[in-house]
Amino acid sequence: MKIYILKFLLYSSYPSQYKSNNMDISRNDLKKFSSLKRKIKRHEHDLFVVEGEKICSELHKSNLEIVITLATSELKSIYPEYTMCSQKDISRISSLKSPSNVLAICKIPKNEINLKNEKPLIFLDNISDPGNLGTIIRTLDWFGFKEVFCSKETVDTYNNKTVMASMGSIFRIQTHYIEFIELQKLFPNHDLYRTSIKGKNIEDLEIKPNSIIVIGNESIGVSDKLKKIIPNTLTIPGNGQAESLNVSVASGIILNELVKKINLQT
Repeated sequence: MKIYILKFLLYSSYPSQYKSNNMDISRNDLKKFSSLKRKIKRHEHDLFVVEGEKICSELHKSNLEIVITLATSELKSIYPEYTMCSQKDISRISSLKSPSNVLAICKIPKNEINLKNEKPLIFLDNISDPGNLGTIIRTLDWFGFKEVFCSKETVDTYNNKTVMASMGSIFRIQTHYIEFIELQKLFPNHDLYRTSIKGKNIEDLEIKPNSIIVIGNESIGVSDKLKKIIPNTLTIPGNGQAESLNVSVASGIILNELVKKINLQT
């Protein structure tokens, strides 16, 4: 089956072959795009891969810079301009066992922290599973949040599994990797809370918009260094026998509670 490449917004900072009308993707480009499976290469080239018709559709509606898009022949009515590429080559770029019929290479955005954010700030402490991070980003988008803060140890936002799990929300939620101390300096008047299995019931807490909520790692929770500087704790009450909640599920419940509390205060 033939695969076609559609070239969108192209930039002077990229090599000249991105601007050409050649019918073949160069070996250098193929090697570069294939290397984006690795975090170090994504950030070296400031590029990441977006796969799937639904997510690519969301990408095209966003303000992110698209370098190049690959599409199979059956989508020619949606993507009318082509450059052919073999199935073997698109498989080299894709992270999927069965590559999608749409794949895009996108520029990693340069996000700026909104110092006037009027919602509680969410800080993710060492989230290690890319699927969990993507689901949390999708949930933040659902509840109307615009950004999320991550420790340097948290998995890369532009990991393919994170992008897929976000279902396009990654294009609307700004992600900032920052040390918690630096975040605290930017928002010195914010109240600090952290999740804890033995924390106070979140339903009983009066959490204000000027708050930072720290959500901990899937296995060990919030790191010891943050426990020492964040006295306020919160937990989600449960009635069953499960030891804990999945971090993305817990994040959804916390966000729902935060939105309810803020709506009551405004």
